[in-house]
Amino acid sequence: MRHVFSFSNFKLEGEEGFSLLELSIVLIILGILGGLSLPLLTAQIQRAALVKTRSHQEYVLGAIAAYVEKNKRFPCPAIPQEIGVEYGVSQLHCRGQRAKGIVPFKTLGISEMYSQDGFKRLITYVVEPEFAKVDTTLQNESGGYITLLREDGGAVLAPPLVTDRNPNSVALLLISHGESGIGAFIGKGQTGKIPGENVSPHKRENFDDNFTFIESNQSDDILRWESRDQFLKHYVKLR
Repeated sequence: MRHVFSFSNFKLEGEEGFSLLELSIVLIILGILGGLSLPLLTAQIQRAALVKTRSHQEYVLGAIAAYVEKNKRFPCPAIPQEIGVEYGVSQLHCRGQRAKGIVPFKTLGISEMYSQDGFKRLITYVVEPEFAKVDTTLQNESGGYITLLREDGGAVLAPPLVTDRNPNSVALLLISHGESGIGAFIGKGQTGKIPGENVSPHKRENFDDNFTFIESNQSDDILRWESRDQFLKHYVKLR
């Protein structure tokens, strides 16, 4: 007679199946393996979001460069609380506080997707107002409205020399407010920014309205900035 193999036939002599203790051990081992893999999965997701954020910031810089080549000035930010056809459209003028907003993706001719970071939150766009004027000569304009500091409090750019006719200055900032999103504009008709408690002073500096910003490891913010001279040298060919 042919013997049919089945799991129920595969027993040691004197055994009737798996005991509760054996099943418990298996479940414990599976739980340990799951606990070990979860941090790795979380780290991978965070890394993917960071890579996408950097990629989107570079894409926006390329779109801004195309705008500058065509219009001979930088675009103003879009107003975060606009809705309808005006959402994502650059302001015509952006003096003072209006020099900070969101990426004007419609004006730049890019997908709204690129105005968000890898965490699907709006990227903050800050521009030097003097470089966004309708009638401007970028190479000869003096900036200085934006202050960008290192973590130790020093300026990221060297102080101007007495002989400098038009000192270099920060032209623009693209800020992802990181995994927490604290400080990012809510957008799409909603005023204000994503709230948060117990934030570091450096992170708070990057979302308040005094136009001073800090590159720091004490926050989850991801800053991408360019000075006027380096931007014009590496991204733009003015004719």
